[in-house]
Amino acid sequence: MTDGSMRARFGTFVREYTVREALTDAWDEHRRYVGFATVLFLVGVLVGIALVLAGYDLLELMLELLEEDLMVDEETMGGERGVDLSAQFFVLNNTPPFLLSIIGAVTIGLLTATIMVFNGVLLGNIAYAIGQEMGFGLILALLVPHGIFELPALFVAAGVGFRLVHRFAQRIFGSREAFVTKPYLYRTGLFVLLGYLMLLLAAVIEAYVTIEVAELLFPGEF
Repeated sequence: MTDGSMRARFGTFVREYTVREALTDAWDEHRRYVGFATVLFLVGVLVGIALVLAGYDLLELMLELLEEDLMVDEETMGGERGVDLSAQFFVLNNTPPFLLSIIGAVTIGLLTATIMVFNGVLLGNIAYAIGQEMGFGLILALLVPHGIFELPALFVAAGVGFRLVHRFAQRIFGSREAFVTKPYLYRTGLFVLLGYLMLLLAAVIEAYVTIEVAELLFPGEF
């Protein structure tokens, strides 16, 4: 079969396999793995809270890392930093864990699992520590607006990483004829794209909306 005919057949396949159908199939295939990623994250959250109760607060470390990143951003932008850069800052900081959660498949999923648990520990530890001081209502206001998009995006990426590991294991042990197929690449590519678009939306909301919502709900705290 020539390259031209293969491209023609794939083009026909894409036209017949709608985006909605592909995403539906992608979710059906990945939902167990997305759920597993979510459980790992929640375990990390519980560990983070337990660390606070044991006297270990990671907030100071996080603030130091954040301050270093902001200093680099200010130098890059000639000392100027605004809301637009804030959105860019969130995108740049959230993109590596998103991509590494997928690439972590090459570590048999160990890196992917570590990213999920570590991010859960950070969120649980810092949110609980601040919540004790300022109230958990404020914490929810600062996390929910963008978190409802950011966290599912990360879970999608991790789910894809875990699914790749499982597909590879199936291929090795003979229960699957091919590690990846064109339909799989197509629907999974759309699934990853959807996840990343959610990550971008979360960054915009975090830069433009989250603080506004928190200030509206808790004016005395700002």
